[in-house]
Parts: sequence; C-alpha cells; structure tokens
Amino acid sequence: MPKVLNFTDVKTFCDYTKITEDQFYGREKIDYNLYLGDVESIPNGFNPVIGGTLYLDSLKSIPNGFNPVIGGFLYLESIKSIPNGFNPIVG
Repeated sequence: MPKVLNFTDVKTFCDYTKITEDQFYGREKIDYNLYLGDVESIPNGFNPVIGGTLYLDSLKSIPNGFNPVIGGFLYLESIKSIPNGFNPIVG
C-alpha cells in the first residue's frame, strides 16, 4: 500500500505537488491532470483551477471553502462526509 501523506503547510504541499502558490489558490490555472492519490489531507485554501482531472483518492475530509474548478473529473473515493457549501465546478 502506498504511503499516505497529510499536509497542513501550503509551501510543503506546493513543493510536493510541484505547483505554485498561485496555482494552489486558483489565481493561475493548472493545465494538466493533478494526481494526488496518496494525499489524505490538504491545507486550507486549496482551490485550484484545473484544465484536466483532479485525483484525491485518499482524501478523508474536505476542508471548508474547498471549491475547485475542474475541466475533467474529480475523484474523491475516500470521503466520509461533505461540508456545507461544497460546490465544485466539474466539467
């Protein structure tokens, strides 16, 4: 089984995922699929705009305010509950 990663720090998360802080906050589009299947938690404020698909297969909970814009699919296979206000835009 692959190692599952937990992130609370934006810089560490961006370094691991190889995205910029502008991409993290959705100020700049990510033009490709983003595979984060081994990530169990994401820092608050993550609101990407992704041209492809976002894979968050191991994510256990969705932080408040997480509402990504995704051109492809959004995979959230391990989510246990969805917070009020979760309203992603998914192609």
